[in-house]
Amino acid sequence: MSLRRRQLLGSAPAAVLAAVGAGVPPRGPDFGALARGIDGRVVLPGDRDYAEARQLFQPRYDAVAPAAVAYPAHAGDVAVCLDFARRSAVPVVPRGGGHSYAGWSTRADGLVVDVGAMAGLAVEGTGVRIGAGARLGDVNRTLAGRGLGLPTGLCPTVGIAGLTLGGGLGLASRAYGTTSDRLTGLTAVTPDGAVREVDAARDPDLFWALRGAGGGNLAVVTEFRFRTHPAHDCARAELRWPDADSAALLRGWQRWLGGLPEPLWSRVEFLFEAGPPPPPPTVYVLCLDGRAELERQLTRLADLVGTPPQDSRTTVAGYEETLRVLSGCAERTAAQCHLPGTLPGRTPEGQVGRDAYAARSDFWSRAGLPDPGIAAVLAAVRRYARDVPPGGFGVVQFTGECGGAVNRPAAADTAFVHRDSTFLTQYLAYWPQAAAPDDTDRHQRWLDGLWQDLRPWASGRAYQNYTDPKLPAWREAYYGSNLARLEEVRRAYDPGRLFRFPQAI
Repeated sequence: MSLRRRQLLGSAPAAVLAAVGAGVPPRGPDFGALARGIDGRVVLPGDRDYAEARQLFQPRYDAVAPAAVAYPAHAGDVAVCLDFARRSAVPVVPRGGGHSYAGWSTRADGLVVDVGAMAGLAVEGTGVRIGAGARLGDVNRTLAGRGLGLPTGLCPTVGIAGLTLGGGLGLASRAYGTTSDRLTGLTAVTPDGAVREVDAARDPDLFWALRGAGGGNLAVVTEFRFRTHPAHDCARAELRWPDADSAALLRGWQRWLGGLPEPLWSRVEFLFEAGPPPPPPTVYVLCLDGRAELERQLTRLADLVGTPPQDSRTTVAGYEETLRVLSGCAERTAAQCHLPGTLPGRTPEGQVGRDAYAARSDFWSRAGLPDPGIAAVLAAVRRYARDVPPGGFGVVQFTGECGGAVNRPAAADTAFVHRDSTFLTQYLAYWPQAAAPDDTDRHQRWLDGLWQDLRPWASGRAYQNYTDPKLPAWREAYYGSNLARLEEVRRAYDPGRLFRFPQAI
């Protein structure tokens, strides 16, 4: 059956539906019928490729065994998969890059709909069409070759779908908005099996919701259409102050953000291991407007900190190279970036090691983090060496990617509600894949302790793309005043709750 025919019908081929039946077949769903009904591929337990197909980005979820992993070739295939799941009562989850912190892009005994085969990219003037399976490294490299860019995050293996659906913050966000702010339209398959061309005029409520609702909710998107921004050479700096100046640095950095021009992005990062004293934090600054403006802002930062950095390096490089360097992938080949869930023939050789990790996050308002909160962060960094076993590492990141163009839209303009924040923090704990359960628990306790220590000053809001399964009141933390409208859209487009996971809308 042609794609156009499937789009018109909005449902699976009759042969598939006949094989599935109106209810659950006595012997379970016929995944063989599903495989015969799509142009893509279905991988089942026992297949040679199953071990790789079921894998997510991090090894914490390697033991989860879905009943099948489907790789649709186009939107019509996705419609077949959703019809199959609905009629056979099989739990279904979409998967983009597979980076869900909580592992919610897989499901035991469920059907995983992996969009990785739909990864095409077509530049159309200053616009671009991007298949939902594309990864950020490929997107940034291809666009930068045309002098274009999108405000995306750094990790090259993250999927464009998950990033965009959760709003999307990145290095160019203060200048050009969130990733989802650049959307002009998308192709989405809703739980009723309909393939929809969605934009501000067609299904406007769904278009509103898909710009911030987060991955796994409301629909499976198969293609995104964006307005790009110009991407030229960037000036970047890496600076270090002595450890004794860490508190002054965090105070001065927060004040510095208040007058920062929009073409600048910055991060203060603490990265530390168990055992030795923690190293001083590293400050990263990126300027889209060249070296002169960067140098002016570095001088202003040093004045606000009160002392000059003890180490400073400034570089000018192309946009794509800058993203690679800041992501930590400058010394790796593309083949060394692990792509979860890919099949043989697409699986990179020489993959880097896979660490397990957990993370939590906070958006901060203009009040920022006061001196007692800064002291709590620095105490937690020092406490890591005492409380956490060797073999892993901790990270605390203060990232200035809010403000500017991110904050110009009203909170209700899209589902991404975090329009009055000044910066974002993320706290991460990594441990070896083979860590004993007690060691894993100690990493988790350290992470939860730091997060809890900051509650007196935190805004209570968190980034939906940094999924936190322990987050209390997560609906309000992710969606705030937009929650009621999101729930209305969910009732309209997914009344039967086909998409279910612990933090589904």
